[in-house]
Amino acid sequence: MITPRRLFWMRLRRNQRDQLRAWLSVLDWTVWLYLLLPGLFIGGGLYREVLLDMPAWAIKLPWTTLYPILLLFLLFIGQVRIFVEEADRLFLLQRPAWLQSLKRHGIAYTLVMKAFVIAIPYLLLLPFLTRVEGLTWTTLAFAYAFTIVMGMVLALGIQLLNGKLKGWRKVALETGSLLLFGAFYLYPMLAWANDTGLMAISLAVAASVMLLLLVVSLKAPIHFEAEVETENNVRLRSTELLMSQVIESKPLVRVKRPYLFRSSQRLFRKPDAGTILAEMRLKAFLRGMTHIRVWLGFMSAATYAVSLVPGPIALFLVAALTAIGMSWLHMQWRQWFAEAFITQFPWSKAAARRGAVLSRFWLLLPLMLIWSVIAGYKLAGAVGAIVAALLCAAIWIGLSLFDQRKLETDVNVTESQGQPFRKGS
Repeated sequence: MITPRRLFWMRLRRNQRDQLRAWLSVLDWTVWLYLLLPGLFIGGGLYREVLLDMPAWAIKLPWTTLYPILLLFLLFIGQVRIFVEEADRLFLLQRPAWLQSLKRHGIAYTLVMKAFVIAIPYLLLLPFLTRVEGLTWTTLAFAYAFTIVMGMVLALGIQLLNGKLKGWRKVALETGSLLLFGAFYLYPMLAWANDTGLMAISLAVAASVMLLLLVVSLKAPIHFEAEVETENNVRLRSTELLMSQVIESKPLVRVKRPYLFRSSQRLFRKPDAGTILAEMRLKAFLRGMTHIRVWLGFMSAATYAVSLVPGPIALFLVAALTAIGMSWLHMQWRQWFAEAFITQFPWSKAAARRGAVLSRFWLLLPLMLIWSVIAGYKLAGAVGAIVAALLCAAIWIGLSLFDQRKLETDVNVTESQGQPFRKGS
């Protein structure tokens, strides 16, 4: 007869068997013979030599600072696993007592695994902590217990928040919680590494928090869909890690509402194709964090360079930096204009040129105004800054209009000669 406890152990053994099969498919006898066994033999010999004759570099390292940071990364890995499956919605959802029993067994399993995993780095670093740093066995025992308890606090907290929030609220809450957890764990481990009494107090406080979260977790219902998703991700994590080296990963397309231009409102009044194309390019540019980072980095570096040189050289830099910005925006335009979504529409050459010139004008105008204000201020103070900004804007408008009219003339000549245009040229 299947009981909740037997069901948990059956699924645990099946999960371990699947993980073992996945790793054995990669770790065949050649890997063990040529890589793993020699690595273990050489690494064990080096570790033994260090213990027999402690070198100078090992004595100088701050072990009490390094090992809590290492353990903190290990604490971020483990989480409570209930081993629920998608098919359980047909049977176990009708038996909440079984789900609660699976949760209790999952919490106990998580506690045992954390104690085992955390003990490995403790045992490896034990000689350095006792012989180099002079830590007592009592202090190390308290630190080990404090690490396990804080790991359970994090695991229980994640399990309680699982499925409660979505979107940016979930990201903000998880980020803030992880930062607070890191601070509450690292401060006692770093500041009170040699103080047994304060470590004992930290352990008592952490244990109280863990017990409180344990009581709340055992009484709270299970968010079934979120638990199934978490279990699937954890179960397939090692397989994805192994297969990522041999199978090309396809990008995951996510559709989400952008932060800028959330209603897709118009930016310009003209309804021609070139203006619409410029709007699309501006929205795509300002919504892409990669382009924004490059744009802001170029603006910051260029502004700093203009502020360092004298006034006449600053005016020359404004023209030179504008040419560099035009070149970069032209390359970005060609890459964006070649995307599948854009090339599916029959854009004319005149519309494409107008879109490129109009979007380039608005992307470079703020930068040119900032540079010209700095250069004008260096030459003639506040009055020079205003005059330089107005003159720069007028010149930039004139250049953009001239560039666009020149293309329209070329297009009319080509059309009169009967030569067709190629889309995306």
